[in-house]
Amino acid sequence: MHDDGGPAQVLAWDIRTGRRQIRTAAPNGVSACDIEPDGRHFWWFDADRTGVGVWRRQPVDPDQETTGRRLTGQKTTGRPATGPPPLALTGLPPGRQHGIAFDATGRRAAVCVGTGPQTRCYVGEPGGPGHLVAVAAGYTTLVDLTADGHTIALAARADATTAISVVRLTDGRTDTVAGSDQQRIWALEFRPGHRPEPELLIVVETPDRYQIGSWRRDRGVELYRELSYDSEITAHWYGDDGRILVQHDRAGRSRLLLADPETGEQTTVATPAGTVLDLAAAPDGAIHYVWTSDSVPPRRLVAHPGTAAPHPASRPRPARPAARPAAHPAAVPGRTELWTEQPYGQIHSFLATPPGTGPWPTLFLVHGGPYLHDRDAYDPRVELLVRAGYAVARTNYRGSTGYGPRWQRDFDHRVGLAQLDDLAAVRRKLIDLGVAEPGRTGLCGYSWGGYLVLLAMGVAPADWAVGLAVCPIADYPAAHRGATAALREVDDELFGGGPEDVPQRYHAADPTTYLDRVRGPLFIAAATDDERCPPDQIRRYVAALRHRRVPHRLHWMPGGHHGDAAGQTRTFDELLRYADTVFTPTRCHDRTEAGRPQWTVARS
Repeated sequence: MHDDGGPAQVLAWDIRTGRRQIRTAAPNGVSACDIEPDGRHFWWFDADRTGVGVWRRQPVDPDQETTGRRLTGQKTTGRPATGPPPLALTGLPPGRQHGIAFDATGRRAAVCVGTGPQTRCYVGEPGGPGHLVAVAAGYTTLVDLTADGHTIALAARADATTAISVVRLTDGRTDTVAGSDQQRIWALEFRPGHRPEPELLIVVETPDRYQIGSWRRDRGVELYRELSYDSEITAHWYGDDGRILVQHDRAGRSRLLLADPETGEQTTVATPAGTVLDLAAAPDGAIHYVWTSDSVPPRRLVAHPGTAAPHPASRPRPARPAARPAAHPAAVPGRTELWTEQPYGQIHSFLATPPGTGPWPTLFLVHGGPYLHDRDAYDPRVELLVRAGYAVARTNYRGSTGYGPRWQRDFDHRVGLAQLDDLAAVRRKLIDLGVAEPGRTGLCGYSWGGYLVLLAMGVAPADWAVGLAVCPIADYPAAHRGATAALREVDDELFGGGPEDVPQRYHAADPTTYLDRVRGPLFIAAATDDERCPPDQIRRYVAALRHRRVPHRLHWMPGGHHGDAAGQTRTFDELLRYADTVFTPTRCHDRTEAGRPQWTVARS
């Protein structure tokens, strides 16, 4: 994927020659794509601003596309002659993309699309008609298609009685694997190669751990006892000999392991300290992965199991002044981590501070999700805020992944409120350590993080000097009703049901409940076509602020929830200007009277 300031597009990159060329011109950007097994064609999802669309298919090589146009008499300009590229499968209704998979040859493909209250799965030859093979109520995703193209795996909620459905396309036989609140089950992928019985790689979550296993029709679920981990994992078959490549994420960092499920032996694949964002194993066994750390933007690296880790060049950091006195051990300029003790566990935060000794005006950059976590990973927003004179805290509150099942789920459906307790605890510690300046501490969040900002400004208005919320949930019941099926399922899991089922929980978690307590100031940015955090509920919230004369500013962005890089950059610029009017921090040396430096902000 390529992002040059406009919507993200597909980039074809020949790693042997270094040739790169943007291959799509989707007006609303491309959020999903995949390559056919032979590498000659790719599929991309062409969606409108609400996320509804169709799959399209193009050659990877632009010269191949040009040759095809010559044969049909079309113009050869290097871009599509007129209109969009052809449909990848014909006869499918527009919908939301719920997954794509190919057989080993690429002569058969499967896709799932969400159409209103249903998920519909189609199979067909690329470029030909799609044949409906399965229909499921609600939100269901396509996991994989077997190498022979005869079986698909579908996934529903991990705690549902139909957590996994395996459908044999030759006769329609369907086998299901049940999950529960004590044993959540995720399907990952089919074992490669042609096999008498398809074997599906799975992960099982218990209240304490995550365990890798597999499912086969003739023997059901088999768990690999030695492949058990205390925090989140994902896994892939490594070749066709049964070995498994495991990515284990813990406390904001990743490690890669090569495991033999038969013996339980695990060997570490050497990688630099930081975060693995994505990976794939090549036919020769090399592992290509995208890696980052707090000081290094994402880059592609290659690991060869059994060899030393690569050493990516990092951009130089500015010289660090001497540490503060021992009385304030955490208030050290630069980058550090903070663990805040609470009766229910330790809250982990990543901390970035400007040069000098502090205390500083401090912003909590609150992650969304909530089932995500801040990592040892490069974030340009942190760099820009630090350059602007702010200390930046990124806190992995309860509900965050990366710290085990209990940290993610054990907060008794106190949605939002438990997370605010964690942020407040870290705020108090940063003040005690001399990092955060009392009275000049604020919150900045995107999406679900923006929701926490609005909630905090009503629940604890004395704690936070400013709230900066981008694409937030402002009215939780209304956002639930207007959101996608996938997000409604997330809400159902968080709250234990919908607003009609547990109204008191939604009331306690709803920013509108606390409107009379909001003091501001507040900066709110919203997207005109946001399919995740609908704009109407934000309009009503802002109208209520205006009625109560709460200081605020509303900024509208075109497009959907993620927008484009240029829109995100403009929004961040306005957000930072607004924070400056509240905090008026000391300007850093690289700010000039002519204005701010130019920057690009990555997608949230």
